[in-house]
Amino acid sequence: MGWWLTDSEGIVAFWLLVFAACNALRGAYCWFRDREARRTVASLIAGELHPVRASFLLGGMAEAAETAVCILLDDDVVRTSYGGELRPTRRGREQRDPALRALAEEIHRTPASTTTKLYEIVDEARYARFRELVESGAPRLRMTASGKSQTLMLATTMVTAIGMGVSATAAEAPVPFHPEADRTVWLYVCMAAWAVQWGPACLWPSEKRRRWKALDAFCKDRAESTRAALPDDTRRAITRARERPKPPPPQPRGRARSRSQGGSWADSVDVDSCSSCGGCGGD
Repeated sequence: MGWWLTDSEGIVAFWLLVFAACNALRGAYCWFRDREARRTVASLIAGELHPVRASFLLGGMAEAAETAVCILLDDDVVRTSYGGELRPTRRGREQRDPALRALAEEIHRTPASTTTKLYEIVDEARYARFRELVESGAPRLRMTASGKSQTLMLATTMVTAIGMGVSATAAEAPVPFHPEADRTVWLYVCMAAWAVQWGPACLWPSEKRRRWKALDAFCKDRAESTRAALPDDTRRAITRARERPKPPPPQPRGRARSRSQGGSWADSVDVDSCSSCGGCGGD
């Protein structure tokens, strides 16, 4: 044990092993923690996941709404215009899925003088029932990493580098592999050890990384196969209504004031001031 805590090479090896042990323990914890999630993913891939729920797992409510609209169009429940405006029809197949049935009923309640756009289904209150049914019917599964593992391992790199320097100072150990060098070189040794550990720590998944590649591929296939039943021009029309249009920019105050007063631009010109300065050709 003395070699690990007093010898220079032993101190370096000891703290690198500490870092490796922390990675191994975190990996074992994540493996046991995600056992139920892995079983859920396997059952979803092996079973028949509804295309709307698959789209929700893949891209959230916007993707789920687009797939739902494609199903209603394919079932002739609604029709769409070139700009993506949805209108109900008097025919079409009855929807068995609760979320699709709620969406079809709400679109049918739309007044005849108005239409429905895809972006309205995502955020407007009258389609809240559809969104609730999609969320409640989707599997309870976190699709992205928690981000804690990477943060913890990056913090561990700092702790081990500092611990290495403290141990070397307390043991008054010479610089590893160069005993004749000044002991201040230990600072560079600790920095090098920190850089070596930084790379493996960054390999841990960050918070934005998708966790289940196989499930993502399966959900994408389910969504694309459902949307492929529609003609290309119909799909392009739906895509045009994905984003809410931006409001027009506000008008300048001067222009708005002159219009409200009802006068023209020429009426606002001070003729006397122009003639007095000679700018209008006055004497």
